[in-house]
Amino acid sequence: MNRPRLIPVLLLKNGLLVRSQLFKTHQAIGNPLSTIMRYSNWNIDELVLLDISEGEVQDLRRDDLQISYEGKGLIDLIKQISSVCHMPLSVGGGIRTLEDIQGRLMAGADKCVINSKALEDPTFIKEAAQKFGSQCIVLSVDVLLKDNGDYEVFSEGGQRATGYDPVIWVQLAEEAGAGEILLNSINRDGSGKGYDVALIKSVTSAVSLPVIACGGVGKYEDFSPGIVDGAASAVAAANIFHFFELSYPQAKKACLNVGLPMREVALGSPYFSREPHYKTVEEEDKRRQRNVEIKTTPPASLRWCTRCVYPSISAAPMEFDEHGVCMGCRMSEVKTAIPNEEWQRREKIFVDLMDSYKSPNNSNYDCVIAVSGGKDSYFQTHMIKNVFGLNPLLVTYNGNNWTDVGWRNMLRMKEVFDVDHIVVSPSVNTLKKLNRLAFTIMGDMNWHAHVGITTVPVQLAVQHKVPIVIWGEHGYLDLCGQFSMDDFPEMSYRDRLEHFARGYEWNYMVGREGLSPAQLDPWKYPSDKELFDLDVRGVYLGNYVYWEANDHLKLVQEKYGFEVSDQDFERTYRRMSNLDDMHENGVHDYLKYIKFGYGRCTDHVCKDLRAGLMTREEGIRRVNEMDPIKPKDLKRWLEYTGMHEEEFDRIADTFRDPRVWWKEKGEWKREILEMRSSHV
Repeated sequence: MNRPRLIPVLLLKNGLLVRSQLFKTHQAIGNPLSTIMRYSNWNIDELVLLDISEGEVQDLRRDDLQISYEGKGLIDLIKQISSVCHMPLSVGGGIRTLEDIQGRLMAGADKCVINSKALEDPTFIKEAAQKFGSQCIVLSVDVLLKDNGDYEVFSEGGQRATGYDPVIWVQLAEEAGAGEILLNSINRDGSGKGYDVALIKSVTSAVSLPVIACGGVGKYEDFSPGIVDGAASAVAAANIFHFFELSYPQAKKACLNVGLPMREVALGSPYFSREPHYKTVEEEDKRRQRNVEIKTTPPASLRWCTRCVYPSISAAPMEFDEHGVCMGCRMSEVKTAIPNEEWQRREKIFVDLMDSYKSPNNSNYDCVIAVSGGKDSYFQTHMIKNVFGLNPLLVTYNGNNWTDVGWRNMLRMKEVFDVDHIVVSPSVNTLKKLNRLAFTIMGDMNWHAHVGITTVPVQLAVQHKVPIVIWGEHGYLDLCGQFSMDDFPEMSYRDRLEHFARGYEWNYMVGREGLSPAQLDPWKYPSDKELFDLDVRGVYLGNYVYWEANDHLKLVQEKYGFEVSDQDFERTYRRMSNLDDMHENGVHDYLKYIKFGYGRCTDHVCKDLRAGLMTREEGIRRVNEMDPIKPKDLKRWLEYTGMHEEEFDRIADTFRDPRVWWKEKGEWKREILEMRSSHV
């Protein structure tokens, strides 16, 4: 018998992976290569990649990532994907000719997925099958359940009605030579409500072709009904595989637990390790010799959100809707509209989740909380200990860059909350080396902190056998609308490697400046087996509790004596943020400005605009005033690392993004957002 397959579907839009909702709303997830490399670690059954781009250009929109791709077209990208893709690969999107199919197959695809062209000209299916074989041709069928209860096939990414009944259309496709059906429910897309089993059953009953069911998965238990009740040959999903730690192995486990005869869960590929292999000497030379592409005229592609002040080229993956509004603003609208009853329901979900992980064999601790001693750390611990009545273990990564007030806040937590608190302090000499290395290699001197903060709490969770690690708000959901509020995304190794580490794992640093593997222990994430056996989950409290930093600050000041900075920061007006690291709001953030033309003030203004605490005009004035400031804490960092300012400036300039910066009469220029700007 043929084993049922479990298939992730990746949606590619203009170079970034996106999350989809009803075929209309698209939220940027990140780098396709990073995700596919992770899927190779998981030995997945098969992969579907659908390109829904507007235009031909594929662009990651930032150049400081270790895992990146060269070239600008889809064929270039498929070639690089195929080099890290250790599973059968089906590619769809933009296929209009037999030459398009041939190009994708020659670039490394095993199958091609066709949709709109086949609906325009059904003979295209026959021609494609005759030339390349039916086994290469997958027909994608996008179906809408209309108000009158009828199903109708749509084309052009779910935008154009065709008049076809899906049963009639798949029968015609089978007769024409299609080898497989990818069946998508438009209504269920991104809903998390489970498959439309009635739709699946109607199609599987009408054809003998293998049918891949897609659309609606929100939890692992949603997969099996597609096979058991819908008789699909394979079940697929897109969004859920971006949400959780070890999502594919956990989904496979859920299917096996109900008796589906799938391939067993396999952690770790013999051909593709989780930690990337780096060509040490070649990579080092490449990074050290990097030269920014210097333009002499303003770039044409930069624009800003019409609601807040985020630019289209940003550190966080960003998408805009048809009205020019960024997904961060749209998701903020969704969060604001959530009623109190829903927050109460979410709190109950959280309580049930925590209860489900309690057992006599567990640690004395109910959870680990990753804390920096900041306002969010205080609020998290307040909720976990004094509202939910749990016993947490606090864990802190000490990056040796504290402000005085931040250090006091952190040390006081164990006393004001009466909890155990472990502070992990790596060697200062090692930290200095990592500061220098990461600045030179990726233009991010705080790599050690970003990776340390997301690694040390998970290490301690595994060591103490505590499966739940509590984080605050999901930063990318909050800033750029990466996910929906209904997704409940969790911290994962893929997020850590791609977004926090920029693709640079701890082993990249081995041998540089004499660093040994043992010296890099604080930055080594637990193995997949350890994570899987303990079922480690990194839970964002902001998914379950309403999150507004300004309100939280008042609460923790009044109840626990939390201190804010008694001095203004130079690059932002908020005095309550990033007290654990003086360089986060300073020189580290200045490097973000050097790369992308904006900084921390923009982040804070966008949050306050969405909270209704500031006008856009006032926000624009603040970011134009504060984002360009070169901070005074640079002097401390230069002395700390033994670097001269001239060397710092020379290296920093090599990271200026040519999509943002140009040179005019020997000076760097960028377009400035103004109240009268045509972008507003």
